[in-house]
Amino acid sequence: MKTKFAAGKSRLLLFFGALLSARALTVTMAVGEVEDEGIAHAARKGLYTFLEQAGQGLTEKGLLLTVLTLCLYVCYRKFWIEGQGRTFRFGHALALVLAVLYTGGQGFLWANSPDILFSPRLNLVRSCVTLAGSYAFYLWAANALYALFHSGRDIRMEKGLAGPLLRLYRKHPWLTVWIGILLLWSGHLVLRYPAAMSYDNWAQLGYYFGTGTWTTAQPVFHTWLFGVFVHLGLIAGSANAGLFAFVLFQTAVMAAVLAWSLTLMRRWQAPAWIRLLTFAVICFAPYYAGYAAFPIKDFLYTACFLLLALGCMELVQDPARFFKSRLWICLWVLGVGFMILFRKNGVYVYVPVALLIVLNWALGRILGKRTSFRGKALFTPALCLLLPLILSWGAETAISVRYDVQKDTPKEMLSLPFQQTARFVRDFGGEIPAQEQEVIRKVLDYDNLPRIYNPMTADPVKTTYHAESTADLAAYFKLWLRQFFRHPLCYVEATWNQNYYLFAPYVDNIVYNKNCYSGAETLWDEPVYETLNIHIPESLEGLDAVAVSLYSLLTKLPVIGMLNNVAFYMILMTMVFVFMLADRRKKEQLFVMLPLILSFLIILMAPQIQDQPRYAFPVIYAMPSVTAFYLSGCRRKERDGQSRAGCRI
Repeated sequence: MKTKFAAGKSRLLLFFGALLSARALTVTMAVGEVEDEGIAHAARKGLYTFLEQAGQGLTEKGLLLTVLTLCLYVCYRKFWIEGQGRTFRFGHALALVLAVLYTGGQGFLWANSPDILFSPRLNLVRSCVTLAGSYAFYLWAANALYALFHSGRDIRMEKGLAGPLLRLYRKHPWLTVWIGILLLWSGHLVLRYPAAMSYDNWAQLGYYFGTGTWTTAQPVFHTWLFGVFVHLGLIAGSANAGLFAFVLFQTAVMAAVLAWSLTLMRRWQAPAWIRLLTFAVICFAPYYAGYAAFPIKDFLYTACFLLLALGCMELVQDPARFFKSRLWICLWVLGVGFMILFRKNGVYVYVPVALLIVLNWALGRILGKRTSFRGKALFTPALCLLLPLILSWGAETAISVRYDVQKDTPKEMLSLPFQQTARFVRDFGGEIPAQEQEVIRKVLDYDNLPRIYNPMTADPVKTTYHAESTADLAAYFKLWLRQFFRHPLCYVEATWNQNYYLFAPYVDNIVYNKNCYSGAETLWDEPVYETLNIHIPESLEGLDAVAVSLYSLLTKLPVIGMLNNVAFYMILMTMVFVFMLADRRKKEQLFVMLPLILSFLIILMAPQIQDQPRYAFPVIYAMPSVTAFYLSGCRRKERDGQSRAGCRI
């Protein structure tokens, strides 16, 4: 069905939509003081104040708004009128949801509260303009992207300097890409030698080398593996060398998995442009190259998560072939097993995926559908699903027993409800009776919650957790649920405030730990710090600052900066998911989105996303493959030269 834009060919309406979109993309909710002109008449004074405040938001933006409006108008007209653009199913709903998230995020950006969107009165006007303008923008962007994905368009790469590289790539697709990624990442590793560390890394070294009590606050297996590398380097004469060896190891693993994803894209006959774009993003975007030298647990976890996501894509295409492939069985078992070991989140992602696979098989048997998995043939899939759980449990148990690892409190996984309670106490503490205060006090530092509550991170609140029994925690959750029904919007605001970065493309969420000294203060007073002597060689002094400045610059540049934005990938994930629904694709197609959706929910439950984009890495690193997988299903013609400009590379 044609939209009203295309049917009516209303250029005036399109121009008005472009104007609103331009304003939405440059909106500010800040309202300054207005000079008193001594106007006594209330209505005239109100009008004067309104106009002055409106002008504040437009100061020095006239040229920008004009250029942006004209550019958007051309885009809208090209698509809706000249291109005979059409809206796909759910297109309007998708645009509206994204527009609401965009507009609401402005309130939390400027005041950590949605109240600023409605007061003063000027901001209510700004909010309406932002909502309408962002809706028009997202409606165009989603429909244009959907049309592109279904157009069958591609690029041609055959002659010129790329010829020898293409021949090498076609002969050895995985090896060529793997080596290419390693070569292009190697400079980043040298610039930040021996590594860019964090508080977590130094805490892990403290655990491994016996400083304090080893707990499950950090993933047990990753802590052990990281410690082993550094220890072996120390035995060989340099902890620096061991630390750098670990960086090389994790870089080789991640590059191998990313190269495998590009190999599968080629096998799926995904368009050449998405593969080339993916390769470019992997090699140059700071979210990829900039974190190669960071030995944080999330990096290897993300590599294994990507293996799981790729396995799901292969599995839905031909389950029988998947479980007959020794390569895929090994990749699945090892990938999932290590994913669970590298981060606790792994099991929460994998178990629902495995249960859905089992449920699908069970329903197939009940409904009498033909399946290859009967009798002895069912043994391999069942073993493949169970082995990762068994092996990861065995490895972690062995290390825990060997090093007497103590179990940490569940405060990390309870960050979101604690954050909601803190906001409730801050905003509605006067309504909480003494009995309920005592229930919270047995779990959290009730008296200080309003003071320590930080809307962007749950860390200050969760660190006060001190429940002594499961009964205390159970009583708390009963109260938590009751308080939700009293003021549900308070809980929504607490969740949205902490996570609005996920759908706020106007906010850059980057942080790069500069060098190996980041977080080192946790061990400064310990003898092991001098023993390890992890340091930057004098010949490399200052290069780490150069690297971080480079990443900062790239983030501010057009296009590549957006590819280094968490919200971009979250919005793309949402769009691709809705595209699948609109296409009425088989339910199995949506199965590939399940790991990403679960990861998104885990991000919401995490202590924070601000300055911690690594929590979103599973989605960020998987989205190129998911997009390519979707595109491969959208191709209308075989890639044998029949498409408009297609050429298999």
